Amino acid sequence: MRGDRTLAPPRLPPVATSGASEAPSSPCWSGMGVHVQGACLPWAGSGYSTSAATEWPQMGMEQRAEVVVVVDPYGSGRFIVDELLARGWPLVAVRTSPEAPEHLSSTWDPSLFERSIVHGGDVLGTARSLREGLKRPVAVVAGSERGAELADALAEVLSLRGNGTALSRCRQDKYFMQERLRECGLRASAQRRCRSVQEAMMSAAEFGRPVVVKPCASSGTDCVSKCKSVEAVGDAAAGILGGRNVHGQRNDAVIIQEFLRGSEYIVDCVSLDGQHVVTSIWALQKTGSSSEFAYDRKHPVPFSSEEGSVQRIVCEYAYQALTALGVQTGASHSKVIYDENLGPCLVKMCPWIHGSVAPAVFAACAGRENAQAFLLADALTEGGLYLSWKAEAVGMGSPAYELSSFSVILDLQCHEDGILARSVEEVAGEWIRNLSSFWMMKCDLEPGDRLQRSRDFFTSPGYIVLSGPDPSIVEQEAAMIREAERTGQMYIFSTSTSSKTPTPPACSDDEGTWGKCGLFLRVPCDPSPRMRALEAQVAGLLGSPTGGPNASPELLPKACAEFVLDGVLE
Repeated sequence: MRGDRTLAPPRLPPVATSGASEAPSSPCWSGMGVHVQGACLPWAGSGYSTSAATEWPQMGMEQRAEVVVVVDPYGSGRFIVDELLARGWPLVAVRTSPEAPEHLSSTWDPSLFERSIVHGGDVLGTARSLREGLKRPVAVVAGSERGAELADALAEVLSLRGNGTALSRCRQDKYFMQERLRECGLRASAQRRCRSVQEAMMSAAEFGRPVVVKPCASSGTDCVSKCKSVEAVGDAAAGILGGRNVHGQRNDAVIIQEFLRGSEYIVDCVSLDGQHVVTSIWALQKTGSSSEFAYDRKHPVPFSSEEGSVQRIVCEYAYQALTALGVQTGASHSKVIYDENLGPCLVKMCPWIHGSVAPAVFAACAGRENAQAFLLADALTEGGLYLSWKAEAVGMGSPAYELSSFSVILDLQCHEDGILARSVEEVAGEWIRNLSSFWMMKCDLEPGDRLQRSRDFFTSPGYIVLSGPDPSIVEQEAAMIREAERTGQMYIFSTSTSSKTPTPPACSDDEGTWGKCGLFLRVPCDPSPRMRALEAQVAGLLGSPTGGPNASPELLPKACAEFVLDGVLE
């Protein structure tokens, strides 16, 4: 701590009221699969008070001469959308394609935006359209992964804060990301970039076993394989090369990387003009099964700035990685593996807000003023008033955040393949909702849906969030859920061999193609035209009144406000 001086925080901006702005009056996230105990904003019920509204008169949207541009405002990007609307900011959406991704379509609400522009590939043309609007852009922010690269390009052309484009390739391509870290003197994975199956197999011989095979530019565990033999490396590389990743880009190369061992963390940050501030740290735990990509849970961990603490070590490393990769202004979350002997090593840095329901869970644990969306909005529209105070306070020894409750996002696990005879809601919904720490659940499986034995995130049937003041109770109730899964008290299978959903192929996408109904099934890297047609038909069926996220409304406690988020727990 620097001295014993304490800083008084600046007054917080209020949540917009109906008389002050045109913020949406309906509960946020309504119709999108996340169901929480609270109202309107994702951090409702977290203890943050909006009484400051009487002290900070708020300008209505119609009075503002400026707008905030959100590129691909899907998935967890809706948290920043809601925060900006709550502050009374009018928004313009820029979309990288005419249609929202199918698995995130429920998160797209055009009524929240004054304008929506479809990017046609010409950055200068899109920037011109933004300049010619009635209101001047004051900030550009990525709403999701797909919009990250375009957001930086537009901000650069419009002379607004952003990350620039000089190191875009290092932020988008996993191979160049690691090479940039190595160039800057940071620990990085040993790796090779290969353009053929034969080259991949020869490169794998240089590493110990096992190795990781993955696409160069994709997300999550899309076509990521842990291989224990050269032959397995060849098979994995053959499944990637020539195919397309989850964003439709052709895989012209494949990465062979050393397998990193250690504890896994996610470090969430908000940056302003190159100054990075940690907003939360998450610990990830694996199931202990034979698959190294099957996760048991993740949960926020208490902040610590003590010399030698894991939190401090991974935070300092994450800051260095962000600087090396050219992150200047915006949100990010970095997955880091920590080894007691070798130290931290980056798996991937993602220059956008943390995915899935994690932002809402953390806001409920630590308060709205510590949430990533709040601090990002502050950096974009208030010049970082609160963020700068927070950075100075942390530098003087104050904690970056304090957790008022213990929360766990529990990935559901199925231990066998089969076709459901009864829905999870029918079998276990009531007793799960009656758990004292129950916060929300996403598992809309119905009779006839096909399940696979859980090997990774995308073959998980869904997830449950537990939260409470007593960690022992949360852990005890998490163990009850695990026991119910092991003893057949959650997934009841039929003897029929036919199902409503196709058998998942070998590769998975980042967000879960079947995310709307809670299934995270794999898709081929390069689907044929026939497969695309079948997928479109299945998506239509799942989106029908008998199939989608509204198929089991009784899954929720009646006292809960609803909002839905289809996305990933990264």
